[in-house]
Amino acid sequence: MSAERLAQSGFERLLRSMALLAGLILLVLTVFTVLDVGLRYLFNSPMRGSLEFTEYSMALVVFLSLAWCGATGGHIAVDLLDRWLDTPRLAWLPPLVALVGALLFAVIAWRMAVETMLGWSQIGNMLRWPHWPFKLAAAFGALMFSLVMFVQCIRTWRGRAVAGEA
Repeated sequence: MSAERLAQSGFERLLRSMALLAGLILLVLTVFTVLDVGLRYLFNSPMRGSLEFTEYSMALVVFLSLAWCGATGGHIAVDLLDRWLDTPRLAWLPPLVALVGALLFAVIAWRMAVETMLGWSQIGNMLRWPHWPFKLAAAFGALMFSLVMFVQCIRTWRGRAVAGEA
């Protein structure tokens, strides 16, 4: 197995693991929400910190699954402009869009990492959980999505198909 293929399979395993963790967090959030609603309406006793728990969980779900979704083409694609943009003279456009997306998410990852370092001591109001693990996970997820977009930029530039395209 070539070094490139070995690195690619390791990267894919990392992205898949992140997506599975996001799915597990979503499952826990679903059970938690059902319990919270049940306790609220049956016993008039909601769970303390349920909104904060939901916010933390959703941040993890979004940023941990983003790169896998992008790598597998699981995102929504609207093809309203394909008829006009799918010409040989505009072949440079998909790599450019992927490169701009990669740069944008690299900046998001960098800013989230800086925010993590600057707000190291911030904690939540109700649960008193520190914010930094969630910000760090968001930064890591954004960085992984940036790498996915960069790989897609290179692949589309070389004329290879990207996941999710026909």
